[in-house]
Amino acid sequence: MEHALPDPDLDGPETTVFRATVAGEEVGSGTLTFGPDGQREFVQRIEGAAFGRLSGSIETRFRRRGGELLAAAQAIELRDRDRDVLRESAAFRDVQVPQFGGEVNSYPREMVPAPALALALRVLPLADKARFVPRAWLTAIVHWPLDVRVEKRERTTVPAGSFDSWRIRLRPSLVDIAQALDELSANVVPPVVAHVAVDGQRLLRLAFPTGPGRADPPGLLEATELR
Repeated sequence: MEHALPDPDLDGPETTVFRATVAGEEVGSGTLTFGPDGQREFVQRIEGAAFGRLSGSIETRFRRRGGELLAAAQAIELRDRDRDVLRESAAFRDVQVPQFGGEVNSYPREMVPAPALALALRVLPLADKARFVPRAWLTAIVHWPLDVRVEKRERTTVPAGSFDSWRIRLRPSLVDIAQALDELSANVVPPVVAHVAVDGQRLLRLAFPTGPGRADPPGLLEATELR
């Protein structure tokens, strides 16, 4: 991807309520909300609770500039009942960090923090067979290209309703290392599969592996309410 995410220029916030299942058993629920915060910032917030004891949130902030969204900061909190498990914050603009190859440089302008891939699916120009390779910020100072491909258009039914949707496959791209390794990864590592409504591009469904092996039980997020 050569450009930063386009600014959707929303008038107000959009919220999607999800339920989470593992191997078909419901384990939790949460919300995904994004929208403008004044004229200069755009915010995505994820909040959720699972397994009767875990709760957390991820807030990702973007600077709005020239019709684009530039990743600015992110804060992650995870709690086990009343105890903090993790608190992490990161800044992406006006900083320089070590890069592969031993250089120190700024983060790529088009970089997308991994939790904000939901926002990317909301604003990218999706179309049949479209492909995008955004650099996703994973953790610490690591960012890595992801292969995002629109596989087909199909009908998807979730608790929130039945929708005409794009089926999208997401996986790490290893092309920069070796083509053969990328092809091996595509066959070995289970992908993440998203369904996004054609009308409005709201995220409806996200199927993901709970581990690196094919035998690991599948995880699933499904929209139960669109606000």
